[in-house]
Amino acid sequence: MFEKILVALDGSDATDAVIGVAIGLAKKAGSAVEVVHVHEHDLITSKAGVSGVPLELETPAEGKQIVDGALEKLKASGVTAHGTLVQAHTRDVPKRIIDAAGEVGADMIIVGRRGLSNLELMVVGSVSNKLVHLSPIPVLIAH
Repeated sequence: MFEKILVALDGSDATDAVIGVAIGLAKKAGSAVEVVHVHEHDLITSKAGVSGVPLELETPAEGKQIVDGALEKLKASGVTAHGTLVQAHTRDVPKRIIDAAGEVGADMIIVGRRGLSNLELMVVGSVSNKLVHLSPIPVLIAH
């Protein structure tokens, strides 16, 4: 049914819940798990409308720690897992997750209900909400 599950993690409090759901489903369905973390970046725009100063919400090393920590838990539970860190502009995170799912041939995406940014939720909607609306494959929201 679900041969490969893509787990999208942001390092928020929901990370452990997402990993737990992925472990349970992967064991029942015999699925492999692909972990992805999107290293977000943005550009700071001046009052004059000039942009160009990059803003990173975390370092690449911090993003790699999120992926490595998840892989450790998944593999310790007996689940076959691989992971990757990908780059994206903040507004492109849902699209990049969907692209990553397509690249690895995932049959499902598991994501947390709520991520790190309350401001983004108010302004443009959550990543999980956008995934539900845009993804061509099922999205399971864990919390």
